[in-house]
This record gives sequence, structure tokens and C-alpha cells, in this order.
Amino acid sequence: MTTEEKQLVDAPDILFFCRECQKIVKEPKKIGSKYIYKCPVCSSENVAFGTRKSVCSYFHVKDKELEEIYGNV
Repeated sequence: MTTEEKQLVDAPDILFFCRECQKIVKEPKKIGSKYIYKCPVCSSENVAFGTRKSVCSYFHVKDKELEEIYGNV
């Protein structure tokens, strides 16, 4: 296992991405019983979620951005 693969093992499987802030959101607030989440930074309800691979590829998130948020992922 390379160091890159080892670092990404500790990252969460589901990521949340605020489309208004253009950032990964660590702990969004769930609204109601539906799959709607609120960004704690900008209070927008425009938060997308998905697997780490899908969010990173669709929103062009780099591994360095994940390291900034989650520490040494």
C-alpha cells in the first residue's frame, strides 16, 4: 500500500460539498427527514453529498483540500 492510499483510507466514505462556498463541509446540519443538508458556514441548503470518489471527481476536489479539512487523511 502506497502512502497516498494509506492516507485516503482514514477519510470518511461520504463527503458533503457546499455548492455556494465551493468547499467540503465537515458536519452539515440535516433538515427534516429528507436528504437536505444545511451548510454551517454560509447557511445554504445547497449541499451535495456522495462517496469520496464521486464528490472529488465531480467537483474537482484535490486531496490537499481534504487534508486541510480532515487533517492527515
